[in-house]
Amino acid sequence: MSLFRRKPTPAPQPAAAPGPPAPSAHVPLGQPAATGINLTKGGSASISLSKSDPTAQITAHLDWDGGSDHRRACGADLELYVLHVPAADVVAGGKRSQPIPGGAVYYRNLGSLDQPPYIRHHGDSLTPGRETATIARPDQHGYALICAYSAVGNGVGSFKEYGARAIITDGRDQTVTVPLYDNNRYAYWVAIALVDFTHGSALISQVELYSRDGSEARPALYSNGRIGMDEGPVEFK
Repeated sequence: MSLFRRKPTPAPQPAAAPGPPAPSAHVPLGQPAATGINLTKGGSASISLSKSDPTAQITAHLDWDGGSDHRRACGADLELYVLHVPAADVVAGGKRSQPIPGGAVYYRNLGSLDQPPYIRHHGDSLTPGRETATIARPDQHGYALICAYSAVGNGVGSFKEYGARAIITDGRDQTVTVPLYDNNRYAYWVAIALVDFTHGSALISQVELYSRDGSEARPALYSNGRIGMDEGPVEFK
């Protein structure tokens, strides 16, 4: 569908990833992440949240600097998406999982902190910088997937070249930075981080999954936390 990107010969890539990974050995499940944790590829860490505290929330930032003057001049308009599964829709392992329809907060669907989905996107940025979403009421969430979309007008360029990363914080003393490590230059979508609220804390995992070359179908997040790349609605900007 793209008019701007050359067609490579990409390596085969699975359409979907398995469910949420187990926590990394260096940060056991339930142990708060130290300030300034920088996740390794495939790594995970947790942020302590009290599900009985109605004021508890986390903030997810998509940061990007454009990478270079040349890259910024070519285009670097990225979009933050938060796909979500409400706690009531979570299914346990072994049960049939379902994609959650309409479960996305982004610049065209800003959401709300006072009613479902209890996620609020704080506005679109057309230039390198930051887009932010706040996730409130951790007791109401099962999973949240932090994704980025690259506008067609950006042309060829990887999310890593744009300097993209996710930063997830409780606004107090716990912050987890989720970098990207792969230089996939032909993907419109990347799933960066999965936030798992089904435990006593928010488990954040670096997932880094890319869409197929030329595919503008966004990822789908399933009711058991599984991520299906290229399985959601088509986006075009």
